[in-house]
Amino acid sequence: MQENNEQAKNVSSESSSKPKKAKKKEKKKNSFFSEHKAEFKKITWPNRKILTKQTITVIFISIIVGIIIFGYDFCIDFVIQSLVKFTA
Repeated sequence: MQENNEQAKNVSSESSSKPKKAKKKEKKKNSFFSEHKAEFKKITWPNRKILTKQTITVIFISIIVGIIIFGYDFCIDFVIQSLVKFTA
């Protein structure tokens, strides 16, 4: 009789440990998402006017940088082609 009680205790303690692990995983998952949700609430999103200005600025600067790179590429290509013709 006493052996059966001890076996029942062992079985019940083993089975209760598994849900604890599952609960810990569930808690970690829930805390992960709740922390992200809290972080997103801290973000200050720009309004439409600021966003439009920043977008135009980025496009304008990208075009200027593209023109500068094109100019450098064109000049380097011209110099290399001149050297190839000169040595040939």
